[in-house]
Amino acid sequence: MKVKTFIIVSLLPLTLLGLTKEEKIIKASLYPYVVKNIKYYPHKVSIGESKDIICSWYGAYFHGKKTALGETYDMYGYSAAHKTYPLGTILKVTNHLNHKSLEVRINDRGPFWNNRELDLSMAAAEYLGTKKQGVAKVSIEVISVPSIINSQKTTIKKVNYMAIKKVNYIAMSDTIISPDSQNIPIYIDNFPTKKKAKQYLAKIQHYYPQAFISKKTNHYYVHFILSSKEKEIKKTLEKLKKKGLITGYGLCWEY
Repeated sequence: MKVKTFIIVSLLPLTLLGLTKEEKIIKASLYPYVVKNIKYYPHKVSIGESKDIICSWYGAYFHGKKTALGETYDMYGYSAAHKTYPLGTILKVTNHLNHKSLEVRINDRGPFWNNRELDLSMAAAEYLGTKKQGVAKVSIEVISVPSIINSQKTTIKKVNYMAIKKVNYIAMSDTIISPDSQNIPIYIDNFPTKKKAKQYLAKIQHYYPQAFISKKTNHYYVHFILSSKEKEIKKTLEKLKKKGLITGYGLCWEY
């Protein structure tokens, strides 16, 4: 008697047999990483978690570039960057000044300066009414977390970022540079009180006597002017870094 042998071919997607590329990236997003000599410790979050934070937004300079999740950043979409929340997490962001709310998906890391916890896409900031203001206080609530995160075992600890903020002086410039530009403004805004801003101003004025203080929302800025030549700016900022006056810098220019 002949025995018939049947070969069963599985038509299930290969992604069901293992992790997808995105799931691997999301899973790996819980591991510590270092940016500008500061170590960040991503951690799990629970649905329903909420708090008030300071947010900013990022736009044209990063438009079309790859995000930490491997997607192409679209400044016209509704997304966000966060330093420690798992990639793929969906947040509800609310601007209590105008009562507008919007759900955004975290697909990138950042912002890596000062006390800002969330970087909104340009369109998200525009919708919420925080674009013109630049830096604003909002509330966030965790709406959903990728399922792969719940299966990830981790002993990664949380850190007190307030301790980091006190010593983290980041020089920033986010201006439009034209062929006629000769100078650009540099600012440092890690000062919760005017007294602390004045203490820092006294140090920076040894090198830039024309430096001054200004206030925006709940923070104080120290401003100074540099030549618009990129090589000269970076050379100058590196010198300030070696002197301990800044811990890093971010040059987000549009040409």
